Parts: sequence; structure tokens; C-alpha cells
Amino acid sequence: MAAERTSRMVTIYTQAYNTKPYLEQCISSVLSQTYTNFEYILVDNGCTDGSSELMDAFAARDPRIRLIHYRENQLPRPLRFELAREYAAGAYYAVIDSDDWWDPDYLERLVGFLEENDLDIALTGTASYLEASGRSYILRKLDQRLVLTRAQFAQYYPQVWTFPSTFWGSVIKTGLFQALEYADIAERNYPYGTDTMFMLRYIDSCGRIGIDNSALYHYRIRPSSISSKYSPLRFDGNIAYYEIIESFLKRYQALDSTKQEWLKNVHLHSMAETLEALERSSLSVGEKMRECARITSHPLTPMALTYRDPIRDKWYDLVRSITRQALTGGASAADICAVLKVISPRCCAAAQTECLDLFSREAGLQAALLKDDWDSLSGGIMELIVQRKYTKQYSLGELIHSLAPENSPLRETEDTRYFREYAEICLFILCKNYPAALDRMTERLLRDEPLYRKEFFLQVYLSVSALAGHPEAFVYGKFQMAWLLLEEKRAAECRVLVEELEDMGTSAGEELSELRRKLDMI
Repeated sequence: MAAERTSRMVTIYTQAYNTKPYLEQCISSVLSQTYTNFEYILVDNGCTDGSSELMDAFAARDPRIRLIHYRENQLPRPLRFELAREYAAGAYYAVIDSDDWWDPDYLERLVGFLEENDLDIALTGTASYLEASGRSYILRKLDQRLVLTRAQFAQYYPQVWTFPSTFWGSVIKTGLFQALEYADIAERNYPYGTDTMFMLRYIDSCGRIGIDNSALYHYRIRPSSISSKYSPLRFDGNIAYYEIIESFLKRYQALDSTKQEWLKNVHLHSMAETLEALERSSLSVGEKMRECARITSHPLTPMALTYRDPIRDKWYDLVRSITRQALTGGASAADICAVLKVISPRCCAAAQTECLDLFSREAGLQAALLKDDWDSLSGGIMELIVQRKYTKQYSLGELIHSLAPENSPLRETEDTRYFREYAEICLFILCKNYPAALDRMTERLLRDEPLYRKEFFLQVYLSVSALAGHPEAFVYGKFQMAWLLLEEKRAAECRVLVEELEDMGTSAGEELSELRRKLDMI
């Protein structure tokens, strides 16, 4: 049962766990507000660093503080919503995190703004404080005040979305808040995006929304903040964050093509932050790679990657970094291959389970694979084949076969020796430089030297001459194949070729007659 609300009183909520170095500044900034009609619910979530005693001392001095002690750190962040439902007696409600602080006129300005404009929520901007450097900067702030309906807010959303992305930085109406259904959000307890989900749920019940042209909330960024630690639920929060914003915009017919592109960008940034947390986490290489595979394989990921922005390059760099670690060992081959399908679509075919450790041995191949540099990768593997390096450990011919384009003649073999014997020709074919390949193959045929796998060589020659658009070479290749079949006494196959040459109306009548004559002698 909610407490009876007192007109114009604000209920303020802070939940603290071991933030003693910052807690005094936080509490003092609340108690020194120029707007004095408030109650302060201060929750000790099992502190062990002296914060409990500090809160006791403040509570003893100021009767507006309602101090609640818990013996253990067991309360999830969403509990503040439950405590608000149960204990808040003020007409308005505001949250401040235990390591942040307010300007002295925070409440006076926002409550005044809210009441003067009949708002259901008043938001302010934020000044971020970097603890490591002692530097402050404005994270978000408007040049002039905005008062919007829900539908207008949805239309403006890409311009103002950062303001309701956190629960702090606002004053809301307690009655509206207590009437909300939000158990589904609280149960998930995502480490990312939960505040935005709550705020959009609240805004859905608002008639009028206001954003003040101030930055009255000071947000401390600590190197050891909980937000810098990785949780497997973080990416789930990214997805839910995307979906709830998309759903909100759709409800107000505001999701046009421009906002769809903006939403891709938001999701790309969210994923990059998640990957950054994943990369620096204490998870094992295998655990990191498994999570990376889950992220890259999600249906929303390729959609977001169509957005062109510098953050996209950062996203790829982070995934490459995690994959680079995984290639040294300790990760599932299936996870590595799943990631490579996304970041290296041209080269991923070479990442075969039995050959993965090759890419940890050869830095150049690894770099080409991760950058999806097909030319360097195929050229590097061909160089290993020529040098006879790793040919006993790995099926390098199979790798070349897998890298060859779908319609390439080289898709017909995995023979490592063939690729070594005709390395230059094969490189030309791989790169689709068919005229150059045809010239080299013709030279070999004209020298009339023994050729390794001559029949297959001629089959490739015919394919290359067709791809090069060279009918004379195609006819020449047909004759060479016919003579080979004749030499091997494969009369039936030879006759088929002779008939094909006759149908083509070739001008080499004498050679064709000679073929016929010798064929009849078999």
C-alpha cells in the first residue's frame, strides 16, 4: 500500500553500496537543496566500507532522511521502484545515485518547471565528471526548454533520447509512477538499458513531458563502476533496449526511415560498448568467443552493420581483437567460424576446423583473414604451397578450393600439387585475370612439355578460354583434348570432341581430317 502523498513534497531515493568516498557529497547535495520540502529514502544495501555509519550520522542530524538498512548486498537496482511504490509519500519522485550529486537548485528548478507547465515529468541535462582526470563536461543539455506531448516526444526522440535514458536526472509524479506495471522489466534486471525501459514505460502514461535547458545532475564516471563490468545479460539488454525503443516509436507512428537509420546507429553503439566490456572482462578466451559469436549471429546485428559510422569500424576492431585471442587456442572452432562468417564473409570459407591453428602460426594469414583481405589470404596460402610449407600438416589445396569463386575452374580440385605446379596460373585464375592465365597456359601447351594432370589442365584451359571470351583458344583447347584422348585410346570420347569441332565449323580442316583418320585406325 502506497503511503499517503503530501502535496508538493518530493520523495528522493538513493541506494548505496560501498561508495563512502563519494557518499557524503551525494547526501550533502540533497540536504542543501534550495527546495526543502522533501523526504529522503536512503538505502544501505549491506555496505562494509563505513558507508553505513556515514548514513547513520546524516540520518541522526536530519529528520527528512528515512534510512533503511540491509545486512547484505542483495538488492538489485530495480528495487528502488518497489520501494517507491511502498514508501514514497511525496507528490513527486526523484532518484540520485550514491556517487553522483545535484546542483543546489535541482529540485527548485525542476519542480517549478513541472508545475508551471502542468508536466508529468521534468528532465534536466547532465554534466559528466571523469574521476580519473578530474575533468567535467556537459553530456547532454538543451539550448531552450521543450514541452511536448507523448506523440511529439516520439517525433523528437532522436534529438532528445539521451534525457530519458536514465532514471536519474528527472522529477516525476509519484502517483503515475506507482500505478505503472513494470514487473516484466524488473524481473529481467538487465545491466544495460533497464532505466530506459522504465522511463519509456512511464512516458507512455504521461500527458506532457518537459526538458529543461539546464544540466543540474552531475554523473561521476569511475574506473571501477559496475557499468564497466561484463555480464552475459548485457547483450540481452542491448536487444531489449532496441526493441522497446522501436516499439515506442511504432506506437506513435514515428518510426520513419530516418529514425530507423538512427536506431541502427544506437544499436551499433550499444553493441560496441558491450563488446568493449566483454574484451576487457575476466572471462576466459572461450567464454568471450562464445558470447562474441552470440552477438555477431543475432539477426539484429547484420541490420545494424549496414549503418555507416566510425563506430562501425570500432565494432569490427573489437570483434577482430576477441577473435584474434581465440585463434591462439582455448575457444570453440564453431564459435570462431560463426564470427568469421560475419566479419570476413569472403575469407571465412578458409577457416576450416582442422586448419584454424594455421592462422595462429602465420601472422600474415591471420591478419588477412580477420580483415577479410581475400587477395592477401589466397596469395599467402599459394605462397605456402609453393614453399611446400605446412603441406603435410594441412590440406592447403582444400583451402584454395574453398576460397575460389563459385564459378571458378579451381572449384573442381583440392589437389595441393596441382596448385603448386601451376601456381602463377592459379593465382591469375583466382583473381579472375583470365587473359593472363590463358596466355601462361597456352605457353605451356605450345612447349609440348609433360604436364601434371594434363587432362584436368586442359579442362581448366577450356573453362578459362570461355571465361576470357577467346574462341580461338577454346578451339585450340578442344583439339589438344582430342589428341590426348586419342593418345589414351579413348575413342568414344574422342569422337564426341571431333563431332563438336565439326559442328563448330572450325577452319583447321587438315588437323581435323588427321584426327578423323587416326581415330578410324583405332
